[in-house]
Amino acid sequence: MNKIDKERIERAARIYTSNRDAGLALGIAPGSFGRLCRRFGIPTPQSRKRQHHQSFRRSFTDPKE
Repeated sequence: MNKIDKERIERAARIYTSNRDAGLALGIAPGSFGRLCRRFGIPTPQSRKRQHHQSFRRSFTDPKE
């Protein structure tokens, strides 16, 4: 298996909007891409979407004082 350096993983995570697209661009499976991101502490496109969605929902459900 070819080693993929951290910089390439970070760049793919920033550029692509899904783990699937990022994994395909690097020539690896989406699950492998997610595992590599977790290993290096890189937020995946999927986790960024989830975090954005949660903060958006909180802005409508939290009472404003």
